[in-house]
Amino acid sequence: MDDPMSQKRDMGHMACNLYRFARRYTSIMEARPSSAATLPCALFLLCLLSCFSAIAQAQGTAKSIPPKAADEPSELAILSQQIQDLTTSVPPELAAYALLRLVEANAINQPEQRRRLIEQAYMLAGLSPYPVRMTTSGGASDTRASYLSQALTQGLDTLSLRTRAITAMLKIDPERGRDLFQQLRPLSLANRSCGDSMIYDPSAYYRSAGDVYKKGFSQEDQAKGLPEDFLESVFRDVNQASEVGPAADLLRTLQFDPEMLARAEGAFARSLSGIRGDYRSYTATQGSLTRNVTRLAQAQGRASHAMLEATRAYVIANESGAICGDSTGTTSSTSSPNIDSFVTLNQVLARYSIAPIGTADVKPGSIIAINTNSTQAYWQSPTAQQLLASVRALRSGDRSSSQWQESASSTFTSLREWIDASSEPSEEDFYIEKAVLYAQMLSAVTPDSLFYEEALNEYIAFLSEEPPSDDVRIYWLWNIQNLVQRLRMNRSTADSARLKMESAIEDAPSPSIALYGYLLALERVQRAAFGRGYTSR
Repeated sequence: MDDPMSQKRDMGHMACNLYRFARRYTSIMEARPSSAATLPCALFLLCLLSCFSAIAQAQGTAKSIPPKAADEPSELAILSQQIQDLTTSVPPELAAYALLRLVEANAINQPEQRRRLIEQAYMLAGLSPYPVRMTTSGGASDTRASYLSQALTQGLDTLSLRTRAITAMLKIDPERGRDLFQQLRPLSLANRSCGDSMIYDPSAYYRSAGDVYKKGFSQEDQAKGLPEDFLESVFRDVNQASEVGPAADLLRTLQFDPEMLARAEGAFARSLSGIRGDYRSYTATQGSLTRNVTRLAQAQGRASHAMLEATRAYVIANESGAICGDSTGTTSSTSSPNIDSFVTLNQVLARYSIAPIGTADVKPGSIIAINTNSTQAYWQSPTAQQLLASVRALRSGDRSSSQWQESASSTFTSLREWIDASSEPSEEDFYIEKAVLYAQMLSAVTPDSLFYEEALNEYIAFLSEEPPSDDVRIYWLWNIQNLVQRLRMNRSTADSARLKMESAIEDAPSPSIALYGYLLALERVQRAAFGRGYTSR
C-alpha cells in the first residue's frame, strides 16, 4: 500500500492533468457563446484549487514525518560504550589503557564521567604485573629480557599508566591530579644486581612531576610557594641510580628563577651523596646526569658549585666501588676505565676550580664476575633453530614458485605442530619464541599470497589463547597491538587484504584482540572528525 505522501502526490498529478485537459477543452469552446464557456472556466478553477490543496496536504504530510531522533547515539558514542563494556573482560592494564584512550580522544563529553574513567584507570593500573617500566641493560638481543623490554614500550606498567591518568586529571581537576601524584610517592625502587638483565626506567614519574609543578597548583597555592616546595621535595626523594638520569632531565628542562634553581640543585645534590651500590643502573644513567649538569653550567652558569661537586663525588663513588665484570670484559681488578667519557665534565669542573676526575679516582674496588648462563639466549634447540631459519628463508625468493609455496606449507605445518616446550629454557620462553615466529611468518607472506589468510588466522588463533603466566602477558599484549597496528600503518595494503585482516580481528574470540580493534576504530572515527591533525597515543 502506498504511503500518505505518495497518495497526496498522485492526487496533485491528477488535478494538474485535469487542468491541462480543461485548457485544451477551453480552446475548443472559445468560438462558442460565453454561456457555453462557463463550464471550462469552472473546471479550470476546480483543477487549480485541487493542485494547491494536494501540494499543501503533501507538504503537511512531509512535516509530520518524524525526524531522526535527537538522542540517537552517534558512532563515537556506540564505540565508546563498546570499549567500556569490553574493559571488564581484559587484563586490568589493558582496561586502564583503553579507558584513558577514551578520555584523551575526547570520546566522553561529560566531565564527571571523564573523572570517573580516570579514577577507574588509575585503580586498574595498580594491578599490572609490572610496577615500573624496565629496559635491558645490554647483552644479547634474542633473550626474554630484550623482548619484554620491547613490549614494555607500550606503557602498560603501573607507573606509566598512573602518570598518564594524572596528566588527564590535571586538565579537569588540577588539585585531584596533584593528589594522585602524591599517592605514587616515594618510588622506593630496589637496587639491581649485576646478574639482573633489566633495570628500571622511572622517566614517566619525573615527567609527571614536571606537569604537576606547572599545572597542579592554583594561584593561591602559587602565592604560598607550594609548587616550589613540591618540586624541591621531588629532588630530595631521589634515592636510586635509575632515577638520577630522569631527575637530571627534569632539572635542566624546567625554567626556574635563580632562587628555585638553587633549592632544586641543593636537594638533588644531597640525594646524590647517598646513592650507591647499583652499578647496572648507574652506568645506564650517569651519562644523562653529566650531560645535563654540564649543559646547565654552560648555559649562563646555571649549575651551582655544590651540584658539580656532588656529581663528581657520585661518579667517583660508583666507579671506584664494586662494578659488573661484563662491563669491562674482564675480572681483573686492575683494569682501567675509559676516562675519556668524563672529558667535558672535567672541563666544566676546572672552570669552577674543582679537581677533575682522574684515572685513579675511578679505579674499580672490585669486579663482580657474571655467570654467562644467567641470561639464556633463544633459538638454541635444534627445533627452534630450524624453524627460525625456515621462516627467515621465506622472506626471499619467488613467492609464486612451487618451491616457495611448498616451503611455506611445510613451515606452517612444522610451526603448528611445535607444541613441546621442554626443549626451551621455560614455558614462557617457548611462548615468546613461537610468537616471534608467527609474527615473522605473517610478515614474510604477502597479502596476495595463497598462504596469507592461513598465516593470519593461525596467528590470531595463537594470540586468542592467553599466555602461560603473567610474566609474559605484556609480550602477548604487545603482539596483539602490533597485529592491529598493521591495519593502521600499512595503508598501501590492498583493500581485499585489509578486509581479510579486519574480518579476522572482528571474529577473534579474544576480548583483548577485539578491544584493540575497537580502539583502532575509535582512532579512525576521530581522524575523520578532526582531519589530519588528529594524533593517537
